[in-house]
Amino acid sequence: MDATGRAARGGRSDAALVAAARKGDREALEALLARYASPVYRFGVRLCGSEEVARDVLQETLMTAFRGLHAFREQAQLSTWLYQVARSHCSRERRREARGGVAVSLDEEAARAVPSGERPPDEAAHARKLGAEIRDALASMSATDREALLLRDVEGLSAEEAASKSGIDVRAHKSRLHRARMRLREKLDGGDT
Repeated sequence: MDATGRAARGGRSDAALVAAARKGDREALEALLARYASPVYRFGVRLCGSEEVARDVLQETLMTAFRGLHAFREQAQLSTWLYQVARSHCSRERRREARGGVAVSLDEEAARAVPSGERPPDEAAHARKLGAEIRDALASMSATDREALLLRDVEGLSAEEAASKSGIDVRAHKSRLHRARMRLREKLDGGDT
């Protein structure tokens, strides 16, 4: 998916699908929701910390999109709106879990970097160890730092896109990202400050 919201294989743009869905085209709505299911789920796994919570966040996000598509303002990108909805649902889940005393864990299969079967066993073991260290470091960071890293360094969004999805200006996002990268580096180097 490119930054314009057009599918990689030449599919209809987000704007065209939204317009058709608003007119009652169920296939357009399904195509739109299917287009964003995987990215929203990945974002949920990494931000919320578990597959189970991410599935709930994905379901809630898609239901919100289904019910609220008529209210979507087309000045923003659809992906920005969906990430903000997912972030809101994830925050709500984290608050609910905090009240219930449920620990958030990033030790879920979907959040792991699965080594290729072609790698030698020692490389695969090193990749798993490094993945676990990164997961642990991310889990110990604040949600805002983790979100900044995930949007830019994992999802590969531009600074403008990541700032928009976070609901902050670009300068604030760049500052947050720099701080988050420094904290991650400190944690990976063993200085847990």
